[in-house]
Amino acid sequence: MAKNKDSQLIMLEHSKAKMELFGRYLSIYLNVIKRVSFIDKIYLFDLFAGEGKYLNDEKGSAITIMESIKNHYYANGESSKNIDVWFNDAGKSEIEPELLKIERVERFVNEIYKPNNVNVKFTKKEYSEVIGEVINQLQKIRDSERALLFIDPWGYKNVKPTQLKQILKNGKTEVILFLPIYFMYRFVGKALTDETFAGGKPLEEFLTELFSGKIPDIKNQINFINDVKEQFKKYLGLKYVDTFTIERETNQFFSLFFFTNNKTGFYKMLDAKWDLDEESGRGFKIVNPNQSLMFDEITSVDYSSMMKDFLKSKQVITNQDLFDFGLDSGFLPKHTKKVLDELKHKNLIEVISLDKEDARSYYIDDNHKRKVQIKLK
Repeated sequence: MAKNKDSQLIMLEHSKAKMELFGRYLSIYLNVIKRVSFIDKIYLFDLFAGEGKYLNDEKGSAITIMESIKNHYYANGESSKNIDVWFNDAGKSEIEPELLKIERVERFVNEIYKPNNVNVKFTKKEYSEVIGEVINQLQKIRDSERALLFIDPWGYKNVKPTQLKQILKNGKTEVILFLPIYFMYRFVGKALTDETFAGGKPLEEFLTELFSGKIPDIKNQINFINDVKEQFKKYLGLKYVDTFTIERETNQFFSLFFFTNNKTGFYKMLDAKWDLDEESGRGFKIVNPNQSLMFDEITSVDYSSMMKDFLKSKQVITNQDLFDFGLDSGFLPKHTKKVLDELKHKNLIEVISLDKEDARSYYIDDNHKRKVQIKLK
């Protein structure tokens, strides 16, 4: 069995990338909230907790969560916010058929040190049942509490946009959702046009609800991912929706979707993405490096040209405007500074102080105390 490459038994490279991004963001999330004095409690939900650990000894989401909490606790002088963790999975184990998956998860979780103010519960309910309970709990969340959901289903039939809207309604919750874009893309046309295609009913319902009956952009998988992302923004009424795209094999794409109402959370997820993908901050691929890929061609972005167009678009553009523009475009302050340095070297911009001190930098950060104007000459 150990030689079986079934992704339910062996953690494959694309799943490792998914877990690495999730783990990095969770560590940042815990540290950021630790510094917010009025927040006193965090809720973490893993609604498809899986096997806990794979045959190749790789760690799943539940262990990632608990080890992140443990490491955070010790890194902060044996201190953390109060945390409630909810692990759920209704499936039977593929590795130990005599057990449920959640029983394996509980065994592995109990081997990890847990601070006294961290409470963990385990349930074995179907997603359709447990998601209603989670939504009810989130509707009661207080202003001093925050929540993060990790939703990693086996497929997509359980995911409903209306439930995501209910989850995010309180403005205090973030969601990381994994979708198998490759399989959705393969059947999207048939699911939306062929009423006899019974297997496409869940996909038809998902896309019809999300796109209000319109046909999504299916020119290619990357266009499809971007269209789904933009439609999520409209449907959920969110400014901050992002993706991390994983290419498992040539032209087989999967994607993590990140939803938040919080600019800081979005900024920190962007930072975690760039840590994993230093070239474009957009994704991860497991393919022949010598092969020309659609992924490379479509995701390459000329940020310098984008910034010059932005600087031309308004009479007054401040350092805050440029920070927000970079964030909305998927770039970090260091990328914005690099472009500004190039423009300044060519004597194409000037930096004008908007306060009493001389402008010695661009001050590209959120709500920086220094205010400057950057303009093209």
